[in-house]
Amino acid sequence: MNLFTRSGYVAGTPTDHWPDAATIDRVMVLRREEDTAFSERYQLQRLDLGLEEPPVRRRSPWDLGGLADDIAQVRTPLTGLLRSLPSGARIFCPAGIGGHVNHLAVRAVVVELLPELGEHSVLFYEDLPYAASRRVRRRGIADLHAALRGMRLSRQAWASSMNKLEAVNCYPSQLPKPSTLRRFSPRTIWPIGPHEAVWRSFTAS
Repeated sequence: MNLFTRSGYVAGTPTDHWPDAATIDRVMVLRREEDTAFSERYQLQRLDLGLEEPPVRRRSPWDLGGLADDIAQVRTPLTGLLRSLPSGARIFCPAGIGGHVNHLAVRAVVVELLPELGEHSVLFYEDLPYAASRRVRRRGIADLHAALRGMRLSRQAWASSMNKLEAVNCYPSQLPKPSTLRRFSPRTIWPIGPHEAVWRSFTAS
């Protein structure tokens, strides 16, 4: 699911730059091409909600004053999509580690819906590259626990391979071409080496 896809951002653009209409149209075509190529390469079905990234609304991605606005944008379309999923679906939701307002908005809506998503597996993934910073990750995980107050969380990790670099390289407009997985692996003492990580919530007994 590609949620916030109305964008004017490409790698190297300042996050406080407000794109004009022509730039937005150009970047949207570029992003759509990248997303489509990625989906076809990995045999995925792509759903595009066409929501607006913060710079399109003339605010920074880290301006939490826009959180309510982003929640309002995403609530109805995301709720409809999640409610339409077949029983037993696995839902990956950003943990919001980096404080990006889009990620926090999506997390907020998913947390609201947790009581009715019980038949699904909801996993909060350690969103990268933010989780690659030990300091940012520590603060973000604490915030995730606060957002899920009253629930227990367990962490699950699995190794990632060099094939992940091929996947990341499908998005040259957003990320400079990486040569290492270090920037795309959570910074934790264990497990050692490049890995992915998610948090699963349980109702506290």
